Amino acid sequence: MIHKHHDAKTFLSISGILAIVAIVTIASGCGLFQKMLTTMDMHPELVKRGDEFPGSHKCGDCHIDIYKEWTGSTHSESYISEEFRVATNNYEFEFCIRCHAPETIFALLENDNGDNTKVSVTQSKNDEIAARDYNLKDGVDCQSCHLTVDCKFSGPHTGISPHPLEKDEEFYKSSKLCGTCHVDTFEEYLTYVGNGNDETCQDCHMPAVRRKLIQDEPWQKLHKKKEGKKHTFSSLSAIEKNRDFIELKFTEMNTYNNQIAGNVEIINSKVNHSIPTGKYGYREVLLLINLMDNLGKIIKSKQESMFLELNTQIKPGEKKIYSFAFDPDDKSDEIVELEALLFRTNFDRTEKTHFAKVKIELVQSKID
Repeated sequence: MIHKHHDAKTFLSISGILAIVAIVTIASGCGLFQKMLTTMDMHPELVKRGDEFPGSHKCGDCHIDIYKEWTGSTHSESYISEEFRVATNNYEFEFCIRCHAPETIFALLENDNGDNTKVSVTQSKNDEIAARDYNLKDGVDCQSCHLTVDCKFSGPHTGISPHPLEKDEEFYKSSKLCGTCHVDTFEEYLTYVGNGNDETCQDCHMPAVRRKLIQDEPWQKLHKKKEGKKHTFSSLSAIEKNRDFIELKFTEMNTYNNQIAGNVEIINSKVNHSIPTGKYGYREVLLLINLMDNLGKIIKSKQESMFLELNTQIKPGEKKIYSFAFDPDDKSDEIVELEALLFRTNFDRTEKTHFAKVKIELVQSKID
């Protein structure tokens, strides 16, 4: 848990600011009050780049819930993870670092008259993102998504805060935000979105939550609860939301000559991108078909792997059919069921993220 202690000086400073604002409010109306509260700059170090930025933990002093979620996410470990270190040959491939430790996902627009006058801030393209060379341990940190190139905070909400904040609700609620780095998955999403499913990346990977954006005192007393998103950025969040996004079933079952045969059908019914997805890293989805005995022991097994690189991934709306045939030998009197498991795994098969599971009982008379 994060603890923040306000000394007497800080408390008096905040109290003084609020007192002044209250006086101005009475004299000038609530519009000016709101404007003043949203343009205070009590933490200028948060918009600094380089070694002057204290790190995302400083943001966590106030945004306690969001920080705790981020620290448990893959974004916070995007640079320091062993998988990334190995995949980049000890960080040799600098191309990868710009999305695993970016300065910011924003870029400046310029005039077309050739004078290179900076006019506005917009979403950056993947090849425009600059990799940072400081605070690398934070990976995709708070500044990566919320600090624009002209050093202003941006987000889906505005409100009373000890630092200026610009509201850009449309961008932060769209899949464009995630697509800045997850380019290939975003291109897939654009191909399939709208076919009866308009969910964004955030809808699945950032679960909805109603809460105050700030939990620290005294600022949380000036806030009301708002509809927001958890900063988990997790495939597990998507699975939790759509537990039946993969349809998995046995079809055309038959038994003859003491053999058990049939098909397993897989349909990606609710996801607007392929499974697996993503261009880089090891991404495998594995189907296991197991013949089980009455003690739950696997007698026979068959597996099928799915890779994006081999074009064997499960595309949105696509039905895949895998056939199997088992000869139980002399163990037919012990066989009771078939099961099919679909999960994502890593190179050495030590990690498993389960997508779907189905079992069927076998009628003994049909096996004999």
